[in-house]
Amino acid sequence: MPPEIYDKEGNRRDMAWLHSKFGNVQFLDAGAGRKFKLVRLDETEGPATLKVRVIDEQGLAKSSQPVANSWPDNSLPDLRNQGLKTLWKDRAVNQSTDGAGFTGFGLGTGSYIRDLAQGGPHTVWVLSPSLPSDGMSGIGMLGGTNHIGPLFLTFQISDEGGDPGTGGD
Repeated sequence: MPPEIYDKEGNRRDMAWLHSKFGNVQFLDAGAGRKFKLVRLDETEGPATLKVRVIDEQGLAKSSQPVANSWPDNSLPDLRNQGLKTLWKDRAVNQSTDGAGFTGFGLGTGSYIRDLAQGGPHTVWVLSPSLPSDGMSGIGMLGGTNHIGPLFLTFQISDEGGDPGTGGD
């Protein structure tokens, strides 16, 4: 199930709105069961930063949780054989959330959505040794704007139709 989507004014939107404004942005569903579910996507304006928040089942901050950000660049670190589930891309930079469950990736000139049919260059998801993660691809900033983009993602540990099981991060 796609995340809740909000525009920069806080109005609830849908995937059709997201596609019409930002092009080929795609929700990547990790399937049923216990996972890091992408629960919310917010449009932002301002600093060129892709922000991610990770929370547990109760909505509390998930600190020290690795988050991956990939874009087309074969020199990015290889994630394979690092003991972390990576469903979406083999190469990405990753950094961990802080004590409040947040992390942010600075974006540059290569992060613009130049063609709506292609969407933006970034794919984002949570890395974990025990849980898969939903993700979002086609993320970027609209050219000619003050860095407007679907650039704030919230992931929450959730069980979608599977056994609650055990496990952590």
